[in-house]
Amino acid sequence: MSQIRHIHVKNFRVIKELKWLPRPGLNCLIGPGDSGKSTVLDAIDLALGARRSYPFTDADFFNLDTTNPIEIWVTIGALSDELKNIDAYGMFLRSFDPISGAISDEPQAGQEIVLTLKLTVAEDLDADWLLYSERAETEGVERRLPWKHREFVAPARLGVASNHHLAWGGRSVLNKLSEDGLDISSTLAQLSRTARQTFSGHDVEGIGNVLGKVKILANNLGVPVGDLKALLDVNSVSLSQGAISLHNSDNTPLRQLGTGSARLLVSGLQKSASTSNIFIVDEAEYGLEPYRISRLLNELGSKSVAPEQQVFITTHSPYVLRELQAAQLHVIRKAAAAPFPPPYINYSHLIYSLSGGDEQQSTLRVCAESFFSQSVIVCEGKTEIGLVRGIDLYCQDRNVETIQSCGASCADGGGDSMFMRAKVFRSLGYPTAILKDSDKDAEHVIPSNEVRGQGIQIFEWGNNYSTEDALFNCCPAVIISNLLNLAVERKGYDSINANIQDFSGNKLSLEDCLNRFEDAMRPILAKAAKSKKGAWYKDIEPAENVARFIICPQYRNFHQIFQQPLNSMFSWAKTAGAQ
Repeated sequence: MSQIRHIHVKNFRVIKELKWLPRPGLNCLIGPGDSGKSTVLDAIDLALGARRSYPFTDADFFNLDTTNPIEIWVTIGALSDELKNIDAYGMFLRSFDPISGAISDEPQAGQEIVLTLKLTVAEDLDADWLLYSERAETEGVERRLPWKHREFVAPARLGVASNHHLAWGGRSVLNKLSEDGLDISSTLAQLSRTARQTFSGHDVEGIGNVLGKVKILANNLGVPVGDLKALLDVNSVSLSQGAISLHNSDNTPLRQLGTGSARLLVSGLQKSASTSNIFIVDEAEYGLEPYRISRLLNELGSKSVAPEQQVFITTHSPYVLRELQAAQLHVIRKAAAAPFPPPYINYSHLIYSLSGGDEQQSTLRVCAESFFSQSVIVCEGKTEIGLVRGIDLYCQDRNVETIQSCGASCADGGGDSMFMRAKVFRSLGYPTAILKDSDKDAEHVIPSNEVRGQGIQIFEWGNNYSTEDALFNCCPAVIISNLLNLAVERKGYDSINANIQDFSGNKLSLEDCLNRFEDAMRPILAKAAKSKKGAWYKDIEPAENVARFIICPQYRNFHQIFQQPLNSMFSWAKTAGAQ
């Protein structure tokens, strides 16, 4: 069955130009709002769909500029023998290199035979669907794919406008599932007559008085009506095929199913009835609980080793991403959000794809939410995530612009895995930064240089400081008691006291630090706070509370060692998110 090998879109809606090499199996396309995800799906649907017309408007042209025609090329591989027929399509058969993505009119050894369909919409809004090759265009040869062959490649758009598919009608998927069609027009006409005859034999309370009054009024006005009867109007009970619908065991119409149930059922029906194996699903999670999202994705081949169908989906759900294989993820980016490499330097959009592998898969599972952001800050651990979130919440409390509102997201770097995870996000075109400790600077020299070489920013405390070192060594003395009291709330008085005694060689106690604080105590408190046994703030929520309620009210009084990396990172995030 046919599969899409190459897509080229020009001047269609938000896309000035884009090329994409989708993969066999499931292709999940994600990106920020208004990035063009649905436009790509619509381009596929419109170029390949089994339709003879479409109501295009000026709004379908890039920047409403109708002087530049809409052009959509979709190249199809895995052709059936009928579509590879030399007599019918010899002028249009081309070859495709799966490694480079290059398409040539001349057959090449070891390459796949493909056909390219082109949709063109000119200024007059008339659409034309033609087969395309460079040699045919040069020679002025035109040919359209016959209807019976068009259905081989026409994608099914699953779960769209679901209710009408649960009844028999002109465009219902149930008609496609009916062998030899389902023509019950004569049966429905006879049922209409029977309903009118049955009604005429029933007395309806109160209707006789109305009939009498109407007859008198009509006679007075000279309108001959004879003996009046109240019967069912022939037009009101005329039944069409849409009058027959699916019902469950208690006779409830399936049209009354919830949104998710109806969409899931219709998706299965459409998939079963389709003569093509190319499917489109916009917002795959819409109306579905997580367990049913998994069921739908499995049905669409998310776990298939050798997929027999090609599926294009979009999503805004982290749950969907966690169910996918890394190689199934594709991120669409606008030119303003990421500098495109040659030969795409003049394109408006580019689609970045993951290749798979354990590192990419773990990033997809652990950091799924961050794939929906504009820019990504990979934090070394949960403490750093909480610190950034807490500062952002403090800003939000005071109606100050936040980095979250600019589209920045914090991803969990998982310690030393932060470099690898940052590379994954950068490879997908995200502006990416790292927020890290500096207590392993010697170990991090090589990976730090590598990520900087890829355009990834690094923000760190310096001075060989961990986050706890930076906090206790740079904070104003007035907040030491607040920091200790929060630790006591989480871990208990005795635990914190024991930590301090251990790291001070029993020279200091918690009471000493609370009531007789001196600057010489700072390094000891930092070591106790970051120790595995202590771990006073090593989680998102406690670090968030430290930042929001303790650090930020006194932020201006912190040492520059603490302020400078955070100020630079927040400034970077706001700029990156605005792209």
